[in-house]
Amino acid sequence: MLKRKKIVQFDINSNTPKKTQKKQHSYILADKRLLHVGDNLEFNIFSSYTPTSMSLFLQSDTVIDEQKKQKLNQVENIYVSETDKNKYENFIEDRLANIVHDTSLSLDEKTEIIYTTSTELTDSLYENPDALENAQKSKNIVEPILHSVIYNNDTISSYIKIIEYDYYTHTHSLNVSIYALCLGTELNFNEEQLTALGRAALLHDLGKSKIDHAIVNKNGKLTDSEYHQMKKHPLFGHEIALNIGINDQNILDGIRHHHEKLDGMGYPDKLKGDEITLFARIIGVCDVFDALTTRRSYKQAMSSFDALQLMKTQMSTHLDMNLVNIFIRMLHK
Repeated sequence: MLKRKKIVQFDINSNTPKKTQKKQHSYILADKRLLHVGDNLEFNIFSSYTPTSMSLFLQSDTVIDEQKKQKLNQVENIYVSETDKNKYENFIEDRLANIVHDTSLSLDEKTEIIYTTSTELTDSLYENPDALENAQKSKNIVEPILHSVIYNNDTISSYIKIIEYDYYTHTHSLNVSIYALCLGTELNFNEEQLTALGRAALLHDLGKSKIDHAIVNKNGKLTDSEYHQMKKHPLFGHEIALNIGINDQNILDGIRHHHEKLDGMGYPDKLKGDEITLFARIIGVCDVFDALTTRRSYKQAMSSFDALQLMKTQMSTHLDMNLVNIFIRMLHK
């Protein structure tokens, strides 16, 4: 399995005398399985022969033929320079749209590729949350996941095997989107509804980008003042979504209200009961489950069983228990 986090390498060109080695370059791990015969590369591809060196493997504007594809298959890992990151991400956004229909890959391979590459795309989205292209990017991330869920009933179990259980805002958001899409499928949502739900879940924590990183990443319980600041993130996320051109009210509600509670003790608007829309209720369930089952520096991950038991016994006035019950059945299919 490929490493799911972005990696950084430093370039020490083996063909360059040491006295000229001044500049360091960083690279991201690319997925050679996304490269097909006939592709015309818009970015350079590098390979690594030692932990501290990179060599140009395929140059930009190269067309991949059978011979080059065989060479790709023979190297363990390939990399793309950070300077070509946008070009590579545009390429994988386009390629992911058809990954579900690739008959050369097993279900587990498809879900692993989709999850790995979607993690990188989500990371980029959260690094620059105000970018206008994020409205379309969120759709491009969600649709391959959605199609993999629609076309195969075993997809949820395949995703559960590879979901990242170390907490990062972008991996958490991707996980919540996957869970929400699977839960929405159980509720017989149509494809348009599912796409909107997946986007809302993917973007639900976008507002954390406006919160002090020291608070977001704090190793331990927040002070009252810090918690007060953290509680603003749904409002900030709602504002960002509007600013990047999202006008679907269901998506906006999902982002703004995912921390509302049925008893009215949530935030930011103190909504109660049926005042909380279905999207927000779904994201709320998936958000809590993923938060409980991921590791942080100050806590171990809970097992799925323990997390669900806690949700059932201690959050019955906060979460929609009908959705929790459907979520439990979904996980045990």
